[in-house]
Amino acid sequence: MLAEKNLTGKFKFKSSEAVKEFSKWLVSIGQDFSYKEKDYTITSKFEFDEDYNIAEKKAYEFEGEADPQMSLELEEVEDGATSLSD
Repeated sequence: MLAEKNLTGKFKFKSSEAVKEFSKWLVSIGQDFSYKEKDYTITSKFEFDEDYNIAEKKAYEFEGEADPQMSLELEEVEDGATSLSD
């Protein structure tokens, strides 16, 4: 038997500076990701919920540091679509 869980995080930023810092952080931890420059979106697959949760926290942190007035739109896709937005 093979059971596999796919957890994909889609992080849509308002700030290019936040994208830059978040992508540098992902590289530093060895996490693969894709990036859409047009809309500041980073997509990455995670093996564990905990890894995703840490990345989500970091994304909010970098967005807040880039400009405290900006918000982060975040979509979590896990075997179907669940959307979270601020």
